[in-house]
Amino acid sequence: KNRERDQSLAGLTGMKDTPFMVFLRAVTKVGGVQAENIREKLESCRGGVTDSPAFARELAFVIENFGKGTVEDAREVLQLYIRGAKNLHMAVAFAERSTKYSGVLWDMLVEHCTTPDPTSGAADQNSYLGALFGSLLEAAAHTGSDLGSLVSRIPEGMSIEGLRPKLISAITDYRYKVKIHEHVDNMLMEDKISVSRELSHLSRRGARMVCGDGEAQNTKNSSAELASVSSRDLLKSQRSRFSSVHNSRPFSLSIR
Repeated sequence: KNRERDQSLAGLTGMKDTPFMVFLRAVTKVGGVQAENIREKLESCRGGVTDSPAFARELAFVIENFGKGTVEDAREVLQLYIRGAKNLHMAVAFAERSTKYSGVLWDMLVEHCTTPDPTSGAADQNSYLGALFGSLLEAAAHTGSDLGSLVSRIPEGMSIEGLRPKLISAITDYRYKVKIHEHVDNMLMEDKISVSRELSHLSRRGARMVCGDGEAQNTKNSSAELASVSSRDLLKSQRSRFSSVHNSRPFSLSIR
C-alpha cells in the first residue's frame, strides 16, 4: 500500500524515486543494513543544514519508517519535506497519514505558509505567502484533507489568487471520487449476489454414479468437490472482471 501511495504521489508531484531511494526501499525491506546506521550516515552527509536538498527525501523515508515514532521525528520529517525537498504535496501527504500527530503537523504547515520568510527573496511577501497558501490548498485537496478547516485559518488580509476556482475544482473532484466509490460498491454487491446464487445452484447438484463391468463405482468427485472447483473458477472470473474495472481510469466510469 505504501508503495502504491508513493507512486501515486510521484505522479502528482512529477518527482520519481531516485536510484538511491529505490535501493533504500529494497535494502531496508530485507534487513541488509541497519536503519540507524543509514540515518546517521545521511544526517552526516547533510551536515545539519535544514534547507539542504541533499538526501532530504531519503532521510525522511528512513525516519518515518524506522524511527522511534515520536513527535520530534514527525516534526523532523515534515521539515525535510518542506525545507529540504521543498515539496508541499509530500508534506501534506505525510501530515495526513501521520494520524497520531496530524494536528501538530498541520499547525506547522499553516505556520510555514503564513509566516514571512526573509530568505525567500520575494519582494512582495504578501503575494508570496498567498501563492504558498494556495499551493497548500491544492495539495490538501488532492489528499482529501479538511478544506473547510484550512480555509478558516487563512489570515485576514491575505490575498490568494484564484482561490474560488481552486475550491470549486477541489469540491468537484471530491464529489467525483465519492460517486466512483459508490459505483464500485454497487458493482461489488451485484457480483456478490451473482456469485452467491451460482454457488447455491452448484451446491444442489447431485453426484454422478458410474456403473461398469457389473460393479457400481462411485466417483470420488462428490457434489461438494464439484461445487468447490466451479466456485473457484467463478470467483476468479469475477475478480478479474472487477480488477479490470477498478484499474481503469476513474473518470471513464459512467456516473449518473
